[in-house]
Amino acid sequence: MATRDELITTAELADILHQPDLRLFDCTTYLEPAPEGSGVPYIAVPGKETFEAGHIAGADFLDLQGEFSAPNTELRFMMPLVAQLETAFGRHGIGPDSRWCCIRSARRCGRRASGGC
Repeated sequence: MATRDELITTAELADILHQPDLRLFDCTTYLEPAPEGSGVPYIAVPGKETFEAGHIAGADFLDLQGEFSAPNTELRFMMPLVAQLETAFGRHGIGPDSRWCCIRSARRCGRRASGGC
């Protein structure tokens, strides 16, 4: 597979999983309904529980909202300062020469949601 900066298919991922220099990260995040009257439309919940229940061998988990988003804003998933990103990536062994791929698990119903998915 050529180096590129875009989405890949499940089949393409399966083809490259054996590559020893590739790091695989699950970035699953669930947007669950916020409590009524909270003033926010949703709560970003890391999918760590889903990851721990079962994941692709060798994968690690990244908390997009907790580690990789700006902490001092009410808006979710906003780009943090470069220093925060470098620190967060470094905690997971990702550096300038790393090859990595982010995945997410299949959609599920919110734990606090009523109704269907």
